[in-house]
Amino acid sequence: MERIIIVGGSFGGLTAAFRLKDRLGKRADITLISDDGRFTFMPSLPWVTMGWKKPEKIVFDIRRPLQRRDINFLLGKVSHFDLNRQSVHVEGREEHYDQLLIATGSDLDFRAIPGLGPEAYTHSILTFEHTLLAREKLARILSADSGNIVVGCSQGASCLGPAYEMVLMIDLDLRRRGKRHHFNIHFITPEPFLGHFGIGGTGKARRAMEDDFYDKDIDFHLNAQVEEITPESVQLKDGSSIPQDYSMIVPPFLGVDAVRKSEGLGNPKGFILVDEGYRHVNEAVHCVGVAIALAPPYLTPVPVGVPKTANMTIQMAKIATEDLISQIQNNPRPVPSPLSVTCIADQGNTALYFKVSPVLPPRQRLFTRKAVWAHMLKQGLERYEMWRFRNGFSRLPG
Repeated sequence: MERIIIVGGSFGGLTAAFRLKDRLGKRADITLISDDGRFTFMPSLPWVTMGWKKPEKIVFDIRRPLQRRDINFLLGKVSHFDLNRQSVHVEGREEHYDQLLIATGSDLDFRAIPGLGPEAYTHSILTFEHTLLAREKLARILSADSGNIVVGCSQGASCLGPAYEMVLMIDLDLRRRGKRHHFNIHFITPEPFLGHFGIGGTGKARRAMEDDFYDKDIDFHLNAQVEEITPESVQLKDGSSIPQDYSMIVPPFLGVDAVRKSEGLGNPKGFILVDEGYRHVNEAVHCVGVAIALAPPYLTPVPVGVPKTANMTIQMAKIATEDLISQIQNNPRPVPSPLSVTCIADQGNTALYFKVSPVLPPRQRLFTRKAVWAHMLKQGLERYEMWRFRNGFSRLPG
């Protein structure tokens, strides 16, 4: 029996676990390790921050679907991986594997910039706990008579979509309250133009974003490098000082501590190099999601990371599991399709939908549209994916 360990209990880890169980059944002993017993539907965190979605609606305990599928679960924090011994070290235990799939996500590098992060002077919505804190403080500023709000991304950030969603949702909320004219809203980004998203743009997205920001009087700062944040302002490297009463800034990402401490696994920043089948040079290891190293397609004046969305992570997990299964069964390696991306940047009452294939240019197909139906589609996708993961399905049953 093949001993498979999966590290990570979010989109990549659960997708891989359920697909491997579907394909291998009792021929594999599958264990999923995570330092969080909850699954959080990350794309909905902006709605939670705005107070438009109850937090409990986007989380569930992953132990129930794993138990239902006869997949072992170990709750604990991985300290490091030993590739030579083929083992995972977690909470003082050593778990051995025949095959390892890493879907850990990343760490948030708040220390990269003085004053950055929830323990200093900015907010984050990239974890469930940070989102609850950001929601509480945002409710206070939105209830005030006036204020200065700064939203955006620091240099090296690779998850830019939530910042776009937040700045446009905040604008909408203030307009609904009838006091948008009492607030200054600034958007800062390392991108060379709006809608770059770390992948060189997506067709009409640039024009759509620029039109929105101009129409809504949102000041935007391109090629921005954040030098320091104080309680009163966001300081940029070009000497600009932006007043702030509330700021939400996406930090740079680092590979998780366990990868950075593991010899021969990650690059200097702790991200894992893989081939097109998401296999590491050590053939017993696969990796998917935010944990992989993905080089930007273009050099930009200020570093912008390539996004690895939930949709992209699910695709990676499907490709990686097929590659892993071919390895176990000594079959020829499958030739994967190029990674594509479907993304919906919600704005509260409408949304920007785009689908590009492949993710990195040049592209075969590209579709971009701003529409109310895209907003409704995002709500429907949340309900579908939550139902699917909660019930342990890797795909629609039947």
